[in-house]
Amino acid sequence: MNKGIEKDSMFGIGAILLLTVWSVALFLFALLSGAEAAEGTVSSMVANAPNALPWMIPIVLIYVTWKRQVLGGTLFFLFGLATILFFNTYETIVGLLIVSAPAIVFGAMLMTQNIWDKSLEIAEDLPL
Repeated sequence: MNKGIEKDSMFGIGAILLLTVWSVALFLFALLSGAEAAEGTVSSMVANAPNALPWMIPIVLIYVTWKRQVLGGTLFFLFGLATILFFNTYETIVGLLIVSAPAIVFGAMLMTQNIWDKSLEIAEDLPL
């Protein structure tokens, strides 16, 4: 099992950092998007905070991914599929590429990272 980031390759660390940027950007967009309709004040941001709560899930998943990459990658992959269904991102290509695709792609990358690492270790041992 993969325990902690100190044992991970740069591939896994890069995917986690990109997922962090994506998660924070989506959360801030969700938090601020409803606030502009009500003069953009802090109180309107607080009133819009419940609409941004679903976008806290990827931020929590970042912590899980930091500790266990395969589990976190699987959860991100499932989260990406859930956004397709619940937020109807399949209706527009832009919504699909911005909201769902990063979670699906990076989740799949994190799930398969251990397989790639083990296959490289096996390949190093082959007599060529």
